[in-house]
Amino acid sequence: MRRSAFLSLLPTLLSLTHAQTTESLVVTAAQIAQSIKLSLPNPSLVLVPQPYYWWQSGIVNNALFTYGFVTGDKQFEDLAKNTLYNQATGANDFMMPEATGNDDQAWWALSALTAVENGVAVPAGSPTFLSMAQNVFNEQKARWDESSCSGGMRFKIRAGDAGYEYKSSIANGLFFQLAARLAKLTGDADARAWAEKTYDWITSTGLIDAAFNVYDGTDAASGCVDLNTNQWSYNVGAFLYGAAVMASQTGDKKWVDRTHGLLEAAQRNFVRDGALYESICEGRGTCNNDQVSFKGILARWLGATAVELPDLKNTIAVMLRPVSGQVQRSWAPSLGPMQQFVALESVNAAIRASGGVAAAFGMIGGSKTVVKRKARRSLAGRIVWDA
Repeated sequence: MRRSAFLSLLPTLLSLTHAQTTESLVVTAAQIAQSIKLSLPNPSLVLVPQPYYWWQSGIVNNALFTYGFVTGDKQFEDLAKNTLYNQATGANDFMMPEATGNDDQAWWALSALTAVENGVAVPAGSPTFLSMAQNVFNEQKARWDESSCSGGMRFKIRAGDAGYEYKSSIANGLFFQLAARLAKLTGDADARAWAEKTYDWITSTGLIDAAFNVYDGTDAASGCVDLNTNQWSYNVGAFLYGAAVMASQTGDKKWVDRTHGLLEAAQRNFVRDGALYESICEGRGTCNNDQVSFKGILARWLGATAVELPDLKNTIAVMLRPVSGQVQRSWAPSLGPMQQFVALESVNAAIRASGGVAAAFGMIGGSKTVVKRKARRSLAGRIVWDA
């Protein structure tokens, strides 16, 4: 579609929220991405404002990369790329002071891997995004803990930190997904073996059960015999996409079956009335600053799974169509950064599952002006945004 033709159709497209056209989804995604950009305290870095956490900046950075390759609108690519370099540390491993947990570090490694997978250019003389992801993977391999429970990743990195004795599904799920994606990207047999080993360990503990429910974690100090059976949407998402990547690269039926099972668990446990739903906290309005972002992560990996295993695309598209429709009806620039992240990932995923990525390419124009920027002020040397 020519740019001039698109601009002439923009008012019509904005009214087609119920039709769920690729065009209307792209317009919505553009609006949300621009609003996220305008909410950043430092406009040159994808670092979300307090009270949100550093790891959440990593997932927002990933979302802006994803938006770019889904829609073809690359206006945020340099911002996301520069943020990776800014947060990489001298060792190019994302071990910033905020990286107290294995998952904290891994979120940034996955953002770097998304850049690699989608051909983001590396400046001359700069470390590659692949090397960053590999550095994190190699460091986390060394943290695999055989001293308790016959293996597994601990939630925290440093002994003595609160949560060090906890072996969490998210730390293991991100390590599993990182290994699976590196194996596919590079052909590294060692990474593939680590993905197999991690999944085998998580099922041996019961953290993924026979129905593919994914539980939150277990206590290493007690030998991992007691499970925390809370279910959070991002845990099943991490294993869902990792399993899909293993299925696509190995062709092994067990990975196809696991992907199907995890998808069914995601739909069973985290979809309600046509929306993604964080069942533990959302109904009571108690989701904290971590938990409010989880279902956006699930949405991302639903969309990625639809692309990875095309046989599941229709199932996931049907699942995501009402989700993205609700986003289109309810999204507003006044939402907080994590609510906007969830909205963007939901729409990104719906575009991917619809198979409309190619049609969306180059369609952005004019929608950036829809968002009104908040007033900026300084508080104790830190830029904050008025409501």
